[in-house]
Amino acid sequence: MNWRVTIPVTVAVIVICLIGSAVTKFSMQQMLLLAPVAVVVAGASIGIVVLWVKIVRDSRQQRH
Repeated sequence: MNWRVTIPVTVAVIVICLIGSAVTKFSMQQMLLLAPVAVVVAGASIGIVVLWVKIVRDSRQQRH
């Protein structure tokens, strides 16, 4: 097991669950059960933001 990867990923999942339980009506226990779904949603959301930032940046570069 690679601890350089395991520890940051574990921390990221816990943070995602904490934020999810604070934002939604779910308790921390329910969020931990839904952790795979929460991680996929967080990853997709970050991916969409990165995509739109790239689109906006590329369109601004083409104008100048």
